[in-house]
Amino acid sequence: MLRILILFIRRLWTPLAVLAAFLGICVIVYMRLEGLRPLDALFWVIHTHSIDYRVVHRSTKIFALFVYVGVFAFQIWIAERILLTIFSHQGAEAWKSMVNQVNIDRLKDHFIICGYGQVGRTVVDQLERLEIPFVLLETNEGLYRELLNEGTPVIHGDAKRHDVLLQAGLERARGICIVIDNDADNLYITVTARSLNPKLKIITRAGHQRYAAAMRNSGADEVIIPEYEGGLMTGRMIQKYYPAQMAIE
Repeated sequence: MLRILILFIRRLWTPLAVLAAFLGICVIVYMRLEGLRPLDALFWVIHTHSIDYRVVHRSTKIFALFVYVGVFAFQIWIAERILLTIFSHQGAEAWKSMVNQVNIDRLKDHFIICGYGQVGRTVVDQLERLEIPFVLLETNEGLYRELLNEGTPVIHGDAKRHDVLLQAGLERARGICIVIDNDADNLYITVTARSLNPKLKIITRAGHQRYAAAMRNSGADEVIIPEYEGGLMTGRMIQKYYPAQMAIE
């Protein structure tokens, strides 16, 4: 929401500043022409129909026409800026970002996915197929924008930061799946997530066996080693081609 507000302020700053100067000049002119107080003069500027044409000077009538046309022109200018902001690429992205964050804030009992590499993509595909709610954390800005445009619930930020995890709803989540391709980062996030939510279910990826025990001791409920699991699965597949050896065993 703050991002959209800042965007609107940037786009509307010039017309609003010029409008304020225009209104100030009009107030001063009305005060000089008819001896009005500032508030009454401002009311005439904003609501020209309140002017009684039967009692004002001819010059006031002419100036009132100028004010009416000027205010109308400013309304068109500001409306044009608003529409351009909303329908521009930047405005559309800001709007999607706001809707995305609102949807994330409503989530509960969801899973937080840290990392969108090959393993992370597979996890996300499975969760979407099973209709399990999730939030994805991604540090790559280009990838974040791509996911945002696709409607994927995503947050641009480092999962090692407390505020990013809390923004993803860690306190309301059922669990977190940490599948970054860096054992040290995965270990750190495991410790951080466990400290922020002791009831959280934590699934952590390890690249090497020596990290697996450390991750379990740090609070991970499940530790996966993709290369190791892939090797075991490959071995089981190979066994199918040696039925005689399997029968002996």
